[in-house]
Amino acid sequence: MGPDQTRRVVTNFHVVADVVHEPRSYRAVLSAPDGSRHPVRVIAVDVVRDLALVESDHVFPAGLVLRDEPPGQGARVYALGTPFDLGLSVVEGTYNGLLGHSLERRIHFTGSLNPGMSGGPALDRSGALVGVNVATSGNQVSFLVPSQAVAALLASGDEGRVDAAAIGEQLHRLQDRYTEAILASPDEQAVVGTASAPTRPAPFFNCWGDAQRDDEARYQARLHECGSDDAVFLSNRVTIHPVELRHRHIETADLGPGDFYDTYSQFFEANHSEKWGTAQDFSAFRCRTRFVRSGDLTFKTAFCARRYLRYAGLYDVVFKAALLGRERAGFETALVLSAFSFDNARRLSRRHLEAIAWSE
Repeated sequence: MGPDQTRRVVTNFHVVADVVHEPRSYRAVLSAPDGSRHPVRVIAVDVVRDLALVESDHVFPAGLVLRDEPPGQGARVYALGTPFDLGLSVVEGTYNGLLGHSLERRIHFTGSLNPGMSGGPALDRSGALVGVNVATSGNQVSFLVPSQAVAALLASGDEGRVDAAAIGEQLHRLQDRYTEAILASPDEQAVVGTASAPTRPAPFFNCWGDAQRDDEARYQARLHECGSDDAVFLSNRVTIHPVELRHRHIETADLGPGDFYDTYSQFFEANHSEKWGTAQDFSAFRCRTRFVRSGDLTFKTAFCARRYLRYAGLYDVVFKAALLGRERAGFETALVLSAFSFDNARRLSRRHLEAIAWSE
């Protein structure tokens, strides 16, 4: 790092998000090794990778060297931070490669990160930066942002761009990448009861299934869900998971057509607008319900969208569809998109519906 960069520190975006969103109410301060305290200015952010670059008037004697290549599987890594404000601590752990179920890769670190360690460096034996502490799932399953993402932030030339417009641009690029990855992937189908439906929208998604039997309501259900491990922290109120899909096949041997239709309708009507949020962040959901033909199948569909108030041109969308015309069996599906453009949401919803087939 050059002389200017020894005044700069990389941390997590979630550490300084309040300062970015509400600078009149929050401020950040750097506590230097000599005990002095220095006001901090946020000069660049990468919300997708949860990174921020801050600057103060304190000059560090030297900066960290960034590793160009990841260490080998099983290499020792040392995470630094101040867990629970107990003072500087070093946590030894193991490099276990990059997570496979995410578009933006994170390092799986087998070590105990705790609150207060966010934004701290994780170093190899030589003292070079492997990654930045970002999150933990407990039980010594923790995560780091790779050093390559830090290098990209330092080289981005985005200094001084920390407003809603800059963050919105980053979210637009992310949803474009998701859309391109999904549309470029070959169609994969999962058999869910007597339905065939889209699964694993792109190679980095993870999918799982389950079955339910409700003896009181007298029906059986087969479930199939897919999602990625990407999670983008925007504020203490909003964390987005870009794409999720869910399928449910329902059948009964005991209910008559009328009773079955009532039960089936309840699944479709529940939680059209299932994503939570506040009026500070989103408009209200608006839904359009239609009957749609796809091949020889007829569906009742609902396309529900709400607008992000801070980030122009981005929406949360819940697209739901329920197959019609069967007396004792049904199939309903949901595609849930977070921070997508309206056009991309419509493209993905159309592809989702057109991939559904039924065999008697």
